[in-house]
Amino acid sequence: MTKIERVKKLSKWLIFDGFADNDADLAKKLGYSKSSFSQIINEKVPLSTKFIETLCNANENINKVWITDLKGTMLKSTSNLLSNREDKKLIPFYDGVVTAGMQEIAIMDATQHQPAEMIDAGDWFRDATAAMRVHGDSMYPEYKSGSIAALREVKNKRLVVYGQDYLIETTEYRVIKRLQKSDIPQNWLACSVNEEKYESSGRLIHEPFDVHIDDVTRLYQVLGNVKRNQSTTVIHTNRT
Repeated sequence: MTKIERVKKLSKWLIFDGFADNDADLAKKLGYSKSSFSQIINEKVPLSTKFIETLCNANENINKVWITDLKGTMLKSTSNLLSNREDKKLIPFYDGVVTAGMQEIAIMDATQHQPAEMIDAGDWFRDATAAMRVHGDSMYPEYKSGSIAALREVKNKRLVVYGQDYLIETTEYRVIKRLQKSDIPQNWLACSVNEEKYESSGRLIHEPFDVHIDDVTRLYQVLGNVKRNQSTTVIHTNRT
C-alpha cells in the first residue's frame, strides 16, 4: 500500500476503535476542518508530514513507520490490528427526516441528504448499501418508530417488486411504504401496513397515495430492520 492508502486505512481504524464517530468528527479531533481533511484523504492536496504526525499521535499504539517508511504493522500491538476488522462493511447511516407515514413528513434541507455517519452493516445485512432511522407509525408493527431500517439501493426503478417495502426519497421527503401498482400510468401506489381507522368515519388514518416515478430521486428496497427493546438491552433483528 502507498502512504495515502495507509493513511485512509488508519483513519478508518480510528473510527472503528472509537476515537471518533465519523470522518467529520475525526477531522475535528485532529484539528482540521471537514473540507481540509477531505482534501487530504481524497488526494486533492499533498500529504504532509504534519498531517501524518497528527494522525499517528491520535493513539499511542499506532506505529508511525508503517506510514512514513512503509514498514512493519499499523499497530505496535497486534491484538487490535485492523485486519481483525477488515470484514466489516461500512454503509452510510441517515438520521434526518425518515418517516413511515405522510402525516409525519417534514421538508428536508440539504444537510439531511448527507449521512450522519458510517456504520457496520453486520453479518445479517451484507448486501445493504445504507441504513436509516424510522419515524412514525404508518408501517407499524413491521417497522417500529425508532428502529433502523437496512436498505439496498435500487438503481433501476423498473425492477420494483410490487408488494415489497421500499424507502422512497424525493427532493422533499423520505418515506417507507409498501409499493403496489397504481391505476395511474407512471405512478406507484404507496401503501401503509398500519390499518388503524378513524372511529368517526371508518376511514384509514394512513391512506394509500400515489407517487409519480419521475419524482423519486432515490429508491431503496428495505431488507429488514433492527430495533431495541427499551426495557432491556436486547437487540431484535428482522430480515425481510
